[in-house]
Amino acid sequence: MTTTSVTSNSMALFNIGYVDAYTLMVQLLSFIAWSGLLTAVLQLVAKYSSVLKQWSRLWLLAPVVALLPFAPWPAANNDTLIPQILTDTWFHSTLNVINHSVSAQHDFVHQPVALILLNLVGACLVIGSIYSLWQFGVSIYQISQFKQRSTAITDFSAFSPAQQVTLNARNIEVRITSRAISPCVFGLFKHCLILPHSVFKMPQTQRLLLIEHELIHIKRRDPQALILMRLCTVLCWFNPFIAHFERRFLQTMELNTDSAVLANYPANKLAYAQTLIASIRLSSNRINNAMSPSFSAAHCTKQDFEDRLRSAMSGEPSICYNWRYRLILAVAAGLLVLFAGSVRSGIYSPTFSQDIIASQWPVPNARISSTFEQISDFRGRKPHQGIDFAAPLGSDVLASFSGRVTLADDVSLHQNYGNVVLIEHGDNQHSLYAHLDSFNVKPGQWIFAGQKLGSVGKTGRVTGPHLHFEMLQDGHHINPADYLDLTR
Repeated sequence: MTTTSVTSNSMALFNIGYVDAYTLMVQLLSFIAWSGLLTAVLQLVAKYSSVLKQWSRLWLLAPVVALLPFAPWPAANNDTLIPQILTDTWFHSTLNVINHSVSAQHDFVHQPVALILLNLVGACLVIGSIYSLWQFGVSIYQISQFKQRSTAITDFSAFSPAQQVTLNARNIEVRITSRAISPCVFGLFKHCLILPHSVFKMPQTQRLLLIEHELIHIKRRDPQALILMRLCTVLCWFNPFIAHFERRFLQTMELNTDSAVLANYPANKLAYAQTLIASIRLSSNRINNAMSPSFSAAHCTKQDFEDRLRSAMSGEPSICYNWRYRLILAVAAGLLVLFAGSVRSGIYSPTFSQDIIASQWPVPNARISSTFEQISDFRGRKPHQGIDFAAPLGSDVLASFSGRVTLADDVSLHQNYGNVVLIEHGDNQHSLYAHLDSFNVKPGQWIFAGQKLGSVGKTGRVTGPHLHFEMLQDGHHINPADYLDLTR
């Protein structure tokens, strides 16, 4: 391999690395922006509906909706996405005769400072994610160790008959600890209820209400929801809005559980408030309760406790989230899914002029064998509608611009194209790669500039292996030379 080829390959790798880092930053910033918009919408909902504001499942759904723009959406009907000119024209733009030879040298526009900064940001994200996951694992380990150091009990005489039925039916393990902690439950598949010895010194009514609170957490599947929410926050540690959703979920989860307890014991509002105060006073030692629902959790603030006490002491009936609220949540989630799908299109709509590697050749080190609007007898004296890049069979074909793959087959367009990949960009722009030997992308897939999409072939009507490359704007062919650096 010549020095020129080595230099050219190095430059291509350099620019591809730049695009990968840049694309990652764009995705993360778009994710944060979409999460902020979702937060604003939920805050507006909470402002006009105190009932929905206090519904924990609403805040549990929020991180899921925040991630929707990055979900693998099914591809739309390709027929509506293919420019009409590609299906109406009698394939006069893909044929060529390899009769030109140009230099393989290429001078890329370097941006080393930007690349270094982007890589530093990427490294910080990776290190932060590793550290957050390590903390998550440590929290799980600490609770598991604390559970093992506690004492399992089989005598449930201190529990009410209904609570004993629940413990047996759900196979809940009960353990006692000498540490002055708040009662808590933990477990993803098998639940464990951990109680301090001080619980059994409390008046019978308070003990009944306190244990009932923890059992309702299990019935509502709060331990599982809390672990998944914590994991989501850990993975998205750089997004402050996800942390906000978690705080709101923790606050409303306790309020909803309080409401469920008081719905079962409406005459014990005062006793329940007294139980909450007594539990706070007895909880001098706290384990990492960010991973488990607990009666007086460490993550609860003074304002949270005041809200819970105020709710317990109020004469208002407890909130019951019946099928109407679930229907509202389902409809709202559906609308947000549709909106997120449209937002994704807006997030990922890079145009030709905005792409980082505007000079990225689709086949590095190839030679141009036919230019745009070139006339030849082989094409029936019709202008060539693209640029042909001659290269050995099997050479890598890279995406020159980021976008979404709308078709990747050999049947959607005229058979003379052979294996073809069509990519949709923003502002009704498309790029087409024809005569491929093979392709490794599929319709609906997002692809970034510099990413491999296939290999050079000689499928369709050709005289030799090459890539036929077209660019379209508003359904009309445009000259790729206006966007690719063809000066080498």
